[in-house]
Amino acid sequence: MNTKTILFLSFLVFTYPLFSDEMEESFTAERNRNYSKAMESVESLLKSSPNDYFLNLRAGWLSLLKGEYAKSGNYYSKATLATPSSIEARMGHAKALRAQGLDKQADVVCKAILNIDPKNYYARSTIAYSAYISGDYKESEKMYLSITSDYPSDTEMQIGLGWSYLKQGKKAEAKKIFAFLNKIIPKEERVSSGVYYSNN
Repeated sequence: MNTKTILFLSFLVFTYPLFSDEMEESFTAERNRNYSKAMESVESLLKSSPNDYFLNLRAGWLSLLKGEYAKSGNYYSKATLATPSSIEARMGHAKALRAQGLDKQADVVCKAILNIDPKNYYARSTIAYSAYISGDYKESEKMYLSITSDYPSDTEMQIGLGWSYLKQGKKAEAKKIFAFLNKIIPKEERVSSGVYYSNN
C-alpha cells in the first residue's frame, strides 16, 4: 500500500465518522425510494462541508433520481472541481446534461473523460449516439467501431455501427454487420430493417 493510499484512508477514517448518522439516514431513505428525505441529510452535511467530494457526488446522484437535472449537474460539477481526476463525477455530469437534452455539452464532458480514460465505455457510446442523431455518421462510425473492437458481442453498439455504415451508403460493410446480428437477434426491428436496406 503506497503513501497516498494510506493518507486517503486515514482521511476517510477521521472525516466520515462525523457524517455517519446523517449518511446512514440518507442511504436508508434512498433504499426506501424516499429521495427527498435522502437528499435532506446530504444537504444538511453540505452546509458545513460545501466542497466535500463525496457529498457533492451523492447530492448529484440523488438529484438525478429526483429528476432535478440542472441541480444534479451543478453538484457533479462541484465534485469534479473537488477531485479533477474523477471519472465518476464527470459521467454523472454528462448524464445530467443528456437528461436536459444538452447533448453538445454532454459531449464536451465525455471528451474530457476520454482524455483521462481513452477506453471509457460510457463516454464513447454517448459520443457515438450523439454523433449519429446529429447526422455525423463518420464520427459515429469511428466511435461505434472503437467500442465493438473492444466488445464484439455488444449488439447495441453493433446496431449503431451497422446503421452508421448504411447512412453513409456503405452497404457492403453494413451487410456484414446485419448478417451477423440477424443470427443473434433476428426479431429486433432495427436489425431486420438493416438487413433489408443493406440488401436493396
